[in-house]
Amino acid sequence: MRDPDDPTDWDLAEGLDPDGPSADDLDRFGDEMVRCAACGRAVYDQSSVCPICGGFVHEQAKTPAWTIAIVLLMVALLVIFWVL
Repeated sequence: MRDPDDPTDWDLAEGLDPDGPSADDLDRFGDEMVRCAACGRAVYDQSSVCPICGGFVHEQAKTPAWTIAIVLLMVALLVIFWVL
């Protein structure tokens, strides 16, 4: 059994760098590659734009239409009350 607190206790058969992430961390956090949302090719998870197609790697959160409508309504009411 491997002792996670002992830095000298690592298995060469695993092919892991002793200074890099442990096998447990790799299992927990997954691969360093993700799929591009636009073209589906594998790119590094730290990338924001795909080097192949130029699309965003991670989907951008869109503001819901109802939020925009409420903000515009509030601004319109503020302008109306300020003018009157």
